[in-house]
Amino acid sequence: MMMLARQTLLRISLVAALALVLVMAEGLQSDNRVSAQDVHVTGPLAGAPSVMNQRLWREMRLHVEPFFAFTIADEYSRSLIVGGELRFHFLDWLGIGGWGGYSVATLDTNLTKEIRDKGVTTNANRLDLPSREGYPNQVGRLNWWSGVELHFVPFRGKLAMFQKIFVDADIDVFVGAAFVGVEERADVTGQPSPGNVTYCDQVGDGCLPSQDARAKRTAIAPSFGIAFNAFFKEFVGLAFRWRGIPFKYNTSGTDNNRDGQINSDDRLRQFNNMFSVGVIFTLPPKIKTTD
Repeated sequence: MMMLARQTLLRISLVAALALVLVMAEGLQSDNRVSAQDVHVTGPLAGAPSVMNQRLWREMRLHVEPFFAFTIADEYSRSLIVGGELRFHFLDWLGIGGWGGYSVATLDTNLTKEIRDKGVTTNANRLDLPSREGYPNQVGRLNWWSGVELHFVPFRGKLAMFQKIFVDADIDVFVGAAFVGVEERADVTGQPSPGNVTYCDQVGDGCLPSQDARAKRTAIAPSFGIAFNAFFKEFVGLAFRWRGIPFKYNTSGTDNNRDGQINSDDRLRQFNNMFSVGVIFTLPPKIKTTD
């Protein structure tokens, strides 16, 4: 009986294997092309646009945005900025704008405070550090800001807070040019050699007065960034904006080039960052919607 059962199972296995081979061969011989089937929408959605009653927050509207900003990742001095921005959008996803701000206060970083409290002046570094107490007076500072930018809005949607508060939101990407008021330590030459500086040409009286001497200029640089915007009413919104402005300036007020003098050759490229929070007011206040 056991021998008969084994023979029966073997025959069944052989038949199943043969059937599987025939099915696979038929599949390989068949046409492998996949064709899509048209989906016909019926009912009330037939012929309807992908988005209905879309709120046009930007198209042919002026955005007025007062903001507060601060610079980040600074080496020696951080700026607190108050300013404003104007933007006009020809389309809901494309616009142009201008912005400006003034540094109402500056904050010394921990590095500046450490040098002020613990720095040591010798003949070898007298040009770089005439006195440790006066070091905050020689670092570079950014006094004012302005620029023009082109704005793109590639993403938009809705956000829900606690399933009760719903707001329209979008992502704003921008690129342009910036103009920055830079204040640096004035040009000065050490004598008689970089390694043994005793006097400075700036006033002919010694290195100490050169620490407070300042020079101002306007730096022109590219600007770019990204913003998250949320709109709560037809004419009011909130903007969180990051902006990058890379350019060269002498942040430390020191002889970075090691040539015994402080001048434009000592400027180092800095990736200047700022983060701002602004309130958006739109004109005209009445919003338009699509069909």
